[in-house]
Amino acid sequence: MTILDFDVRQDFPLTKKMVYMNSGAIAPTPMAVIKATTNYLLKCAEEGPDSQGVSEYTTSLLNEVRTRVAHLINCDRDEVVLTQSTTDGINMVANGLEWNRGDAIVVRGGSHEHYANYFQWLRLAKERGVLLRELAIDADGFFDISNLEEQARGSKLIAMSHALYNTGAIIPVEEVGRIARENNALFCIDAAQSAGTVSVDVRKIGCHFMAFPGFKWLCGPNGIGVLYCSKEASEKLRPPSIGGESATLAGGTLAYSEMPNRLQAGFRNYPGAAGIEAALRYVLRLGIDSIRDMNMKVAGVLRQEMSRVPGATLIGPDDDKLRTSIVTFTVPKDPGFIVRKLSESNIVLAERDIGGGKKAIRASPHFFNTEEESASVASEIRRLL
Repeated sequence: MTILDFDVRQDFPLTKKMVYMNSGAIAPTPMAVIKATTNYLLKCAEEGPDSQGVSEYTTSLLNEVRTRVAHLINCDRDEVVLTQSTTDGINMVANGLEWNRGDAIVVRGGSHEHYANYFQWLRLAKERGVLLRELAIDADGFFDISNLEEQARGSKLIAMSHALYNTGAIIPVEEVGRIARENNALFCIDAAQSAGTVSVDVRKIGCHFMAFPGFKWLCGPNGIGVLYCSKEASEKLRPPSIGGESATLAGGTLAYSEMPNRLQAGFRNYPGAAGIEAALRYVLRLGIDSIRDMNMKVAGVLRQEMSRVPGATLIGPDDDKLRTSIVTFTVPKDPGFIVRKLSESNIVLAERDIGGGKKAIRASPHFFNTEEESASVASEIRRLL
C-alpha cells in the first residue's frame, strides 16, 4: 500500500485554502490525530481522569506508542522515552551524563547547527570546563570524515543532526556511528528533520541517543516527542528529574525504576500520546519509503522551478540522495519580506539562518503537498521579485 492508494489531502483541511510547505517547523495534523486526541479527553471526561478504565487505557496507549516508535526507528520498546520535544530529549542527555573538566564533545559546525542541539553543549563548555570541538563544514553543512576521526579521539560524546534544518543535507550518521564506536564515544542524534520523512534505523546507525518531536514530519500534536536511549547508554544516564513515577523506596533506600520509567518522572502528556500514536499509525501505514518518494518529487519540481527564477540561488546538495525534501534558496530581496508576502497569498514557507547570520527562504514540503503547488510557489516568488 502506498500514498497513491490514499487521498491524503482530504485528511488535512488546510490544503483546501493554502499551500503549506513548513512541515520542517510544525506540520499540520491529519483528522485521525485530532480525533484520537479528542477521544482520549472525552474518555477522561466521561469516565473520570483517575478512573481504573482510563488508567488501563493510558497504560495500553503508552505501550502502543512505544511499539510504533520501535517500528519506526528499529529499537526495543523499553528504549523509548516520551518527552516534550527534541530540545527536552537532548537536555535529558546533556544534564544526565556525568561531566568532568576536560571531557570533550564533538559537534558539527555549531554556528550552523540547530540551537536545540548546540546550546546544551555550549553551556557545558562554559560552565563545566568541557571541551567543545567544532567540525569545519562546507556550504551545505557537510564535514570531512578525516576531521571527525581526528576530533573524536579521546572525546566522550559526538552530537549532531541526522538531517539539517537549514540546507536539508543528510549527514552520513552510519559513518559517524562507526567512528564513535572506534573511539568508545557516545553518539547523540537530533532527528527532528529525519524521523517521519527518511528511513531511520538506530541499530544500523549505532547511536546511543536520538531525540525527535511528534509535531514535525510525523504530523503529531505539539508538546510531545521521543528520546531513544539505548540499554547500554541508560546505565550512564542519571535521570535529571525524579518522582514517584520514576523511582521507589526499597527498604528505605531510593531506587530508580527500570527503563523507560526511570527517565519519565511525573505525568506525561497523555492526550498528546494519543495523538502521536495515531500520527505514527498514519505515517507507518503510508510507509516511510513512499513518503520519501512523494516528498522528493514535490521538492524536485520546486528546485527545478526555482533554478529558473532570476536572482534565486539554491542552497543544499544537488544530489537528491544527500538531502531531504527541504528546499532552501536565497533571493535578491529580504527573505523575511518575501515570506510575509507569500503568507498574504496563503503560501506558508519559512525564513531560516544558513550560517554566519545569512538568511534564506526554506520550503519543507510533505506528502500532502503536490507538484502543482511547487510550480505555483515558484511562480508567486517570481512575481514578487
